[in-house]
Formats: sequence, structure tokens, C-alpha cells
Amino acid sequence: MGYEIYGLKDNCFPSDAILKPGSEDPRQNGLIFSVNARAKEIEEFEKKFMGKKTSFNDRYRCGFLWAEGGRTIGRGMGKTALALYMQHRINNGYGENYFDGKEKFFLSYVSFSQQIKSKVAFLYKAILGSFITEKLFEHVSNCVTRDKLIENNVRGAFAEAIVNNQVKGYLESRSKYPLDVMTTAYDRKFLQELPYIFLSDTVKSLKVAGFKGGIILIDDIENLTDRSTGKEIETFIKDIGIAFLRDATSEAVKSNFYTIILTTHEQSAQKISQAWTVAGLSASFPLAAGGRASLLTRKPDMPECLDIIQQYLKYYRDPSFTPPEEFYPFKREATETIIKECDFHPRRFLSSFNRILIEALSNNVKEITSDFVRTVPEVEEEESLGIEDL
Repeated sequence: MGYEIYGLKDNCFPSDAILKPGSEDPRQNGLIFSVNARAKEIEEFEKKFMGKKTSFNDRYRCGFLWAEGGRTIGRGMGKTALALYMQHRINNGYGENYFDGKEKFFLSYVSFSQQIKSKVAFLYKAILGSFITEKLFEHVSNCVTRDKLIENNVRGAFAEAIVNNQVKGYLESRSKYPLDVMTTAYDRKFLQELPYIFLSDTVKSLKVAGFKGGIILIDDIENLTDRSTGKEIETFIKDIGIAFLRDATSEAVKSNFYTIILTTHEQSAQKISQAWTVAGLSASFPLAAGGRASLLTRKPDMPECLDIIQQYLKYYRDPSFTPPEEFYPFKREATETIIKECDFHPRRFLSSFNRILIEALSNNVKEITSDFVRTVPEVEEEESLGIEDL
């Protein structure tokens, strides 16, 4: 017998509590989520980045989704989980649950890889890849005809690719590399064409299909800041600002189409804010951790932490099993002990619950008490080095 003795289908807690959006494991892909624990953040997200209280046009065009602390403490606070929850909530009907269904919009999620930082065009590739995965182009093809796209100044070949659901093939036919490969070697012509494809052709297509705008949530932006020089950060941030906010020749900027949300920890946010100021973007589009266009993913309190634990237990609970206690096999005082000893940090306490449950099963422990919890060795977390520390 395995975890069935606890009425569980498996160990319900993630081993490292680092979300992997592409995973099929619900412990890793954000499917398990506590709405109660993030009610305040959800409301603030909707107000700031969707203009829920007034109009979609009143949303902030750029902002931070951040957590206090550095590379270790600032990670694992639940930023990605919130981002994925909002993506599912918004894309279910593409905003039909907001503004009485009168405003059509979407949220696209991109994880920022180390390779993207070398060229902003690679960010366009990553976002287009996410549009394909999220079936945005497929939705457009179901809404409009090729003639309608061309009538609205979408170039013929791209319009043809959309209506035939062949956007990925179209993009890769014009490049020397697959869409997920970020390299510049011998691909100059495609990289020169890519900005127009993403910032004009794509935006025109989405607008014809009725979209008022799109939220691009760029996760893990610390992959830019933690291992880059100040000059590299400034160059990339300047390029982002020009592309999404300043270049009036593109359809994206002319129609205020994209909202950019950068997800990161506090130290990284400070570096980006500095680069943002150097690029001359602060006056028109203020961007600072703690500023008006930022959303702090705060540390949850005890009731919120307990609800997070409850969601994992419920998801993996055998429906035929009636637990003798709410957090079984954990006693409530043991549950609270783990949360307190992990300083209410979601990644830390979820990982601890995973290890403690393994130890309990290995030692034939029927109920997990605070005394047993204290017998399980803690695992020290190491903070990775940034470029300044190397």
C-alpha cells in the first residue's frame, strides 16, 4: 500500500514547488490553486491590468507582478500560479466574463529564457509560439475569412496561413530554425521581418477577430537581470519599450494593443526600473516595484496558507475516503507548525509537506503530529549567483 492508507491517490504536494506551465502534472502546472488565498491579488490584477472597475482602455499598459526579496525568498511566492490562474480565467471566452462581454481580450503567458535576452526579436518568437499553443490564431480563423483579413491590411501570405491554421509552418518556412530555437546565425532576413509580423500583421488579425487588446505576461524576467550586465539590461529594456510602447509605425503601438506585465522578484524589479528610467520611459509609463502599476504577491497569512494546503489535499483525496480530520493525515497543529517553521513561504512549506509525507509513509506513521514533523530533517536552500557575485 502507498498513499492510499491516507486516502490519497498519490503524494499530493510538489517536491520542489516550482511551477512548470507545460507540465501535465497538476502539482506543477498551476491547476491546483487557492482562490481564497489570492482574492486580494486577483481583484487588484483585474483593476490595474484590465480596468475592470471602469473600462478596458483604462488599464495600465505595463507593470510588475512581483514578490519581496531576492532570488531565493522572492521566488516561489505564488506569482506564476496567479499568472496562470488569470490566464485561464480571462481566456475562458476571451474576456466574456468581464464588461458584460462587450470587450474581447486575452492573456498570453511567456516564460523568459536565457536565450531571449540576446535579442528582443526572440521575445516576439516566444510570444508567437504562445499564441499558437493557446490557439489564438485558430480562434481568428474561425471568426474571419482570408478576404476580410486582407481587406484590413493583413499581408496575403500571413492571412493565408491563419485561415489554414498553418501559422507555425509559415513562420518556420521563413526562418532557418524552429520557432522555439533562439539563435541569430544566418537568419538576419527573418529577424528583420519578424517585428512587422508580430507588431502589425498579428495585431491587425486579432483586431479583425474582435480583440480589443492582449495582456502579455512575461514570467521569470530575472533570467535577464540576474546574469546580465547593466548595459545588457538597459539595451533589452529599451528595445521592449520602443517595440510595445513607443514605435508609432506599428499597429500594436498605434492601437495601444498590448499590455506587458513582467513577473519577477524585488531585486530584479529594481534593476529593470533603473533601466526603464535610463531608457526615458518612466515619465509616460511609470514602472517600479511598489508603484501604481505593480502588484505585490504578498506572503499569505495562516488561514490562507491552510486553504492552499486544503486545495492540494482535496485534489488528490480519494472520493470514497472520509478523512477523520480536515488535514488528514496531518493533525491541524502539525499543519500549522510546518507553515510557521517555513515562515509562511508557499514554495518552502509545500516542499516540506511533500518530504514529511514521504517520511511518514516510510515509517508507517498513521497520523502526522508536530512531534513527528520535528524529526524530519530540514533541507537547506542555496541561492544561485548572479553576474555581480561571480
